[in-house]
Amino acid sequence: MPNIIILSPDADGFDLAKEHFETAVVDGFGAQVTSLVPEVPDESPVDIAARIDRPGEPAFQIFHFRARDGIYTDGTDEQAIEVMLWARSILPEEPGGRIWAVDEAYNGHVELRSGMTKEDIEAGWVDHADNPPE
Repeated sequence: MPNIIILSPDADGFDLAKEHFETAVVDGFGAQVTSLVPEVPDESPVDIAARIDRPGEPAFQIFHFRARDGIYTDGTDEQAIEVMLWARSILPEEPGGRIWAVDEAYNGHVELRSGMTKEDIEAGWVDHADNPPE
């Protein structure tokens, strides 16, 4: 599950401004954010990336999509779940649609709801081989 995209399968479900992402990532991860790098090329789907470094753990990144319609993260399973919980916490309580975390290969997803825990995410994971989304 490490490479995760957080988005909405609904037209207006996910809208995260670059400025809100920048503030929220620094507020959420504090001194662990060792770099906040704007992506330069206009053709890149990413407009900013945050690198998170913690002693004794692999570094990971969180990328904000230029279109404001999602974020992407790499890292361990634990880091991916942490980013899912963080991302859901910075979005509106009642978004315009469902918020999903999907793996990079679209093999599965979990719907992210306010107040979820790590255990909720693990229990809520839907394997697309067994239950394909509509």
